[in-house]
Amino acid sequence: MGGPTSIFTPTIFTRRLPVSSSRYIRAMHPKSEISPEPESLRRILDAGWIAQLKIHGHRAQIHVPADDDQALIAYTRQGHRHKVELSAAIVKEIRRLFRPRRGWNAIDAEWLKPVDKLYVFDLLKREDDVLRMRTFPERWKLLPRDFLSPRVSVLPLLRDLPACLKALQSAGAHVEGLVFKSTTSIGSADTSIVRCRRKR
Repeated sequence: MGGPTSIFTPTIFTRRLPVSSSRYIRAMHPKSEISPEPESLRRILDAGWIAQLKIHGHRAQIHVPADDDQALIAYTRQGHRHKVELSAAIVKEIRRLFRPRRGWNAIDAEWLKPVDKLYVFDLLKREDDVLRMRTFPERWKLLPRDFLSPRVSVLPLLRDLPACLKALQSAGAHVEGLVFKSTTSIGSADTSIVRCRRKR
């Protein structure tokens, strides 16, 4: 038999498993749907909800490090790593726009892989602080928006019926419709988001 086990000798109890430097955050996902009829839109807006365009892409929760030596992490909606890597052009823009001063930021976005564009709609973590105790409008206000980028856009908030109808009528092929989000719900419950698909 071998000698005595040192307290510094790795055992099944002390072995460390690899842990991601910035873990996936469960984000809201719509389970309910309303029709795109003006009356349905008016009712949900009158109830105090706000809308954003619903982009038909790949959901990407992107974690952005302050440290240039650390790579960005792009998670799918299920919390797995995207198999396709972000392009160098998008990585450059994400670091320019969303890099934290310390720790990690995490943005929620739709990624149009064929055209190499990113549509950002939420901020989930800021400088290692997971924003679970903030409402969606409070989180959205923390996103940088005064910028020009060929690769990255932040989706605006639509607060009235004319803006929502115009968005549905003029939207491009990559737009599915709208998503409405509660202005008062804290965190990311699925009950605080509703889908609205536009007519084809």
